[in-house]
Amino acid sequence: MGQPSNAIRRAVLAAALSLPAAAALAAPAPQLPAFRTLDGAAVAAASLHGKVTVVAYFSATCPFCMNEAPKLQKLYRDNRAVLNVVAVSVDRNDAQAGARSWTHKYHLSHPVTTDYARFEAVLGKPKGIPSLYVFDRAGKLVRSEVGEMLDEDFDDIARYAQGQR
Repeated sequence: MGQPSNAIRRAVLAAALSLPAAAALAAPAPQLPAFRTLDGAAVAAASLHGKVTVVAYFSATCPFCMNEAPKLQKLYRDNRAVLNVVAVSVDRNDAQAGARSWTHKYHLSHPVTTDYARFEAVLGKPKGIPSLYVFDRAGKLVRSEVGEMLDEDFDDIARYAQGQR
């Protein structure tokens, strides 16, 4: 019997590499945690259901996060009827002050929290910063991204949220 063709090898390799990603999306939906915003307001996990929810990890010193902050604010401002945005600071040193400065600098109206450990317990350590997770109205993870996103990516999320009405 002869050797399998390169096309067959590529197909088998592609299928094998896609299994972990498919398994991750098929896994039970992580339950987003309750958390406190910078002003101390408690946000119950159940209050995030019913809308598409975007969780964005950021660092106040990350230049890519700085580029994304206004885009996240615009996404929230333009779609708040159908979408939640929660920005989660991963900073360890003086996280409250850094997150407050961040919120003020970018005029953020969506919730910002330093309860990173609560989110990490559910979503795991981010593979990079910025990291963004999108959950559907039922709380199922439908998209995750690592690294700076383009305007088109935020437009895709807005269209997705609008389509989930």
